[in-house]
Amino acid sequence: MRLSINKDILPIEVMDTPSKRKIGMMGREKLDGGMLFLFPNVQEQSFWMKNCKIPLDIIMLVDNKVTQIHKNCLPCQTNKCELYQGIGNQVLELNGGETNKLGIKKGMELQFN
Repeated sequence: MRLSINKDILPIEVMDTPSKRKIGMMGREKLDGGMLFLFPNVQEQSFWMKNCKIPLDIIMLVDNKVTQIHKNCLPCQTNKCELYQGIGNQVLELNGGETNKLGIKKGMELQFN
């Protein structure tokens, strides 16, 4: 899958099973493009940065429309990590600072193909 935004095209890894969603970016040194978490229902989503190694932008979406953006979420190595929440049936993780670079804003509809 890919995210097309303006003239940029980013490869997207799809996290569409409970085990994939549970692991996400934990322990990884880099993210090439983005990671899209798919959920069966629109509901409050809650993410944290436990055992992540790089800062991430966490974007909540309902059917590809941005509902919430958390920018430059910092890695956390304890059990007292900050929670990043928002309504959605999709959550997109990008490298920290990427939402600003790409001009992603709340209310925007993102194009995945």
